[in-house]
Amino acid sequence: MIIQDTWRSQVSWDEEVSDSIQTRWRKWIKLLEEVNKIRLPRPYFPGFSAADIGCVDLHIFTDASEEAYAATAYFRTVKNEKVYCTLVMAKAKVAPLKAVSVPRLELMGALLGARLAKTVCEYHTIPIRRRVLWTDSLATLAWIQSPHCRYRQFVAFRVGEILTKTEADEWRWVPTKHNVADEATKWGKGPSTEVKSRWFQGPEFLYFPEEKWPIRESTRPLVADEELRPSLVHHVMTTKDIIRWENFSKWERLLRAIAYVHRFVTNCRQQHNKQQLVAGCLTKEELQKAELSLWRVTQAIAYPDEIAVLKQRLSNPKKEIEKTSPVYKLSPYLDEQGVMRMDSRIGTAPFISYDFKFPVILPRNHPSTLLLINWYHRRYLHANNETVHNEIRQRFHVSNLRTVVRQVAKNCQVCKISKASPVTPKMAPLPDARLAATVRPFSYVGLDYFGPVQVKVGRSCVKRWIALFTCLTIRAVHLEIVHSLSTESCKMAVRRFVARRGSPVEIYSDNGTNFQGASRELRAEIEATSKQLQETFTNTNTKWLFNPPSAPHFGGSWERLVRSVKVALGALCPERNPTDETLITVIAEAESVVNSRPLTFIPLEHSAQEALTPNHFILLSSSGVVQPPKTIAESTKVTRTNWTMNRILVDRFWKRWVRNGPNGSMNPMR
Repeated sequence: MIIQDTWRSQVSWDEEVSDSIQTRWRKWIKLLEEVNKIRLPRPYFPGFSAADIGCVDLHIFTDASEEAYAATAYFRTVKNEKVYCTLVMAKAKVAPLKAVSVPRLELMGALLGARLAKTVCEYHTIPIRRRVLWTDSLATLAWIQSPHCRYRQFVAFRVGEILTKTEADEWRWVPTKHNVADEATKWGKGPSTEVKSRWFQGPEFLYFPEEKWPIRESTRPLVADEELRPSLVHHVMTTKDIIRWENFSKWERLLRAIAYVHRFVTNCRQQHNKQQLVAGCLTKEELQKAELSLWRVTQAIAYPDEIAVLKQRLSNPKKEIEKTSPVYKLSPYLDEQGVMRMDSRIGTAPFISYDFKFPVILPRNHPSTLLLINWYHRRYLHANNETVHNEIRQRFHVSNLRTVVRQVAKNCQVCKISKASPVTPKMAPLPDARLAATVRPFSYVGLDYFGPVQVKVGRSCVKRWIALFTCLTIRAVHLEIVHSLSTESCKMAVRRFVARRGSPVEIYSDNGTNFQGASRELRAEIEATSKQLQETFTNTNTKWLFNPPSAPHFGGSWERLVRSVKVALGALCPERNPTDETLITVIAEAESVVNSRPLTFIPLEHSAQEALTPNHFILLSSSGVVQPPKTIAESTKVTRTNWTMNRILVDRFWKRWVRNGPNGSMNPMR
């Protein structure tokens, strides 16, 4: 400290120092003679071994003054109900030459104490039970117990290091008169060299129970306003959005609501002045006033900085809007009502309206702008967007107006309903009967009636019906003539089918109410015989299943083939009333024609490849005619491979079916 004061006095090397420095120097020289008389015991606790001592408490005291800061460490233990304290080590540093505030020096002393505590714990073999760090600076305690990021870098960095070496709850407050570290930072009467002094033996309160140790009397939380980071508050004057735009779905309602608010304010003022109140319908002037208010509120919310600059320009013409502003290129100005408008070069034209010459600037995405455009859209009957665009441009300037008009028209519910188109529903998965690829033909069959057909029997005409059996897997058909709609005729037709095609696994048919165009007699007969049919043909081999009532789409697989058979019959039987024999022949030919239709589409570039038909599964060719082999070897080869032909055709059909997909309607049976 003496050397530092000498340096501050800027004394030359060959000049005498000041009297105050000489006095302190002589006092220091006399103190050096006392150092030789200091005698300290080598062990910390004489008379006790390390095993007897056990665990000890470590107490660190820190302090600072304008000239220095220091920290000292003591061991405290209790043996035989007696307290022993001893000095472990101490550290002191002179304050920087540049002036530093006392709270900062106290924090530097606390950091020195934290480092001292870590050193003692690392380099001493005596187990330490707990640590207590003492300081008489409330500011230092407040900094340690507060988030250090709130303070400047000087405090934040040192508090951060303190908390990495110690815990915040290890720090306690001690009065200055009981702080032992104070002797290393202040000269006073000079340090005591007695071995029994508190510097070597610790403060007096450590010899008392912990309940008598000093505590802070005030219970208020510690707050240190020093060294706080500056808090910059950016204050912007904005117009409060007092209108709830989401409560208004139409421009007319919003405009009239604002007009009634203005009328309410006017009536309140006139009532105060005892004048007549305004009542009745809204007038043109009130609606115009409300319209101007809406424009001012909208512009104040969307362009607050621009409005502030334009107001300042009235007193300072040099004030300019920033170039990054969206309205910079529009040459905006404020009219007499405080509405921001776009300036133009046709202001002196006498035959043009004021709004056309100086249109009002409106933001494109503000709710009031969207409501206004929606009003124009409804006013011109949801028709041409260009008409709406042209009418709005005559009074307002909205950036990207065409895009906004299209957006409003797209969100219009009336336009959505009028322009809506039906969406094709997703096709349902095919049932198991349509995907049975490894079974023989007509294992899963759909049955339907169509007719009647007039047949000549002698000189009279009778009715005949045609029963159509459809293979749900390969889409082949089998036709049987039914003489009546009775249950017995249906049984006979099914028996003839089973005798020719084999017993099916499942039979699907309509339930009677979905025969569109059939007679009332057909419906009544089928409904009456459904139960009998099911009881007759449901056994261990065959199961008869009926579609739900009023669900013709469940039978789409055979309904479509009914039409194909009718077309074939119309081409093969031009006679109006054929005979029974003619009808049987025509039905057989129609069956062959329908079964020879291609199941998959073959492009032109694959003309050499033969299209797959239902007859391939029944007759091994599309027309039932197989070309004879040219040689005996080919004949033998064909003979050997006849038994595998069905399997090959099934594989070909299945690959094309999966690749191209079945042609049909969206119902599950198609």
